[in-house]
Amino acid sequence: MTHETILEELEEYCRATGLKASTVCVRALNDSRYVARHLRRLEALDRDAEKIRRFIADNPAKGSGAHVAGNAAGNTAGKVAAE
Repeated sequence: MTHETILEELEEYCRATGLKASTVCVRALNDSRYVARHLRRLEALDRDAEKIRRFIADNPAKGSGAHVAGNAAGNTAGKVAAE
């Protein structure tokens, strides 16, 4: 499930029931500001992802590709090594 999925589900539910998102969140979470905070977090994630992509573009890996962590058998499972 992506972070956007719950907001999409909530939006669909609100359309179907006529309730406001804040009402659903108060009833489910006792938190009327959940949607606003969730949207701010998503915006921050998007900004951070763009900064990381810009850094990667400006600082290409030396050699034939990105440094990817893995075992001797070459099993990387898509994990980037932290340095």
